[in-house]
Amino acid sequence: MLSTFCHRPSGARHRKVAAVLATPALLLSLTLAGCTPAPPEADEPPSQPEGGTSAPQEETPSTDESPTDSPTAGGGTPGTDSPTGGGDPSDQGDPTADEQPADPTDPTSSTWQAPEDPTEEGPTAAPVLPEVDGSLDDAIALPTDVVVCLSSVETTSIEASTPGEYSGTAVVVSVTIANDTKAPLPVSSAVVSLVADDGEMGIPTWAAPHDPLHGEVPAGSTAVGTYVFMLDPADERSVTVSVNYSAGEPVAVFTGGTP
Repeated sequence: MLSTFCHRPSGARHRKVAAVLATPALLLSLTLAGCTPAPPEADEPPSQPEGGTSAPQEETPSTDESPTDSPTAGGGTPGTDSPTGGGDPSDQGDPTADEQPADPTDPTSSTWQAPEDPTEEGPTAAPVLPEVDGSLDDAIALPTDVVVCLSSVETTSIEASTPGEYSGTAVVVSVTIANDTKAPLPVSSAVVSLVADDGEMGIPTWAAPHDPLHGEVPAGSTAVGTYVFMLDPADERSVTVSVNYSAGEPVAVFTGGTP
């Protein structure tokens, strides 16, 4: 009886010790199990941040609702010039690859033609205007219905009075313009020149009584302009006086001798 009493406490004590030793191992297993996150479920949406709002989810259109005229329906890439058949874009070629700048030396690429004589010069002088000749005493009728005459040709001596003037003998020519047209005749661009028979040019001067033509001559009216030319000597000289009453119009040419 004593031995049975002593054996049972020994067995109970053994189980108690085993239970005490197993408790820490169980706690460690539970702790490790609590630290390992559970794998997310496949269909579970991602968790939202605390206190935030979820971003709207974009719905992916189904293939049955895709428009039939989509530029990518044939397998092409959007935003490219390649055909939608899915071919290699490099096989289509660059449409601007064949565009080359025109060669100016190529006669087929330009309408320019080389001159027949490269050494030939262009016009260097104004075109020759038609002239009508007469004597100093004539009234010259021009084909433009304008009549020009020299109302007087005189010689005089000029005394310089302003800077740029010269003293000496001169020829004074008064020019009369008769406008037989039906419109006003502009004469502000009139040009009058004098040259002696030996080629000596009369030098125009603005000394008195210089008073050139200006403005317009009304239809059916006349106007007079006075021109002074330095010429030494001026007396008894054979001269030619040319009158161009307006730029580009015919010229009246008078020839004669000074008094």
